[in-house]
Amino acid sequence: MINNLYRLTCLAAFAVFVSCQEPEGFSNPEDPLDAGREFVRAVLDGDFEKASLHVCDNEEDKEIFERYKQYMKKQPKSERLQFKSASIIVNSVTNLNDSVTIINFSNSHTMKPADLKVVKQQNEWKVDFSYTFSGNLPAND
Repeated sequence: MINNLYRLTCLAAFAVFVSCQEPEGFSNPEDPLDAGREFVRAVLDGDFEKASLHVCDNEEDKEIFERYKQYMKKQPKSERLQFKSASIIVNSVTNLNDSVTIINFSNSHTMKPADLKVVKQQNEWKVDFSYTFSGNLPAND
């Protein structure tokens, strides 16, 4: 009886631990194009929690992404709704090697082309946010 209770408690604790690791519906992308599209879609939708899971795990990328997130949250609601309804347009995909890909994309709302660098780190595809957005953000927003 005590063994069964212990096993049940361990199983419940494990389930809670696993469920806290990733938002519902998130899975690691299988290739750089999927990683890029999933990241851009999450940003356009305003789902910054999901988007952050696609960003490289280093201080510079985290800091720049946080600034970008705050900037986007300050945009008027009408603008955020336009982004949410926008389509992703992939203009080109350049595989620099087996672990670095540059995706040139735009969205149907702004139609402004941008480069997104996707890199393979520890067997997972991540967005190098510092490459993509540094120099393009307002300094004090």
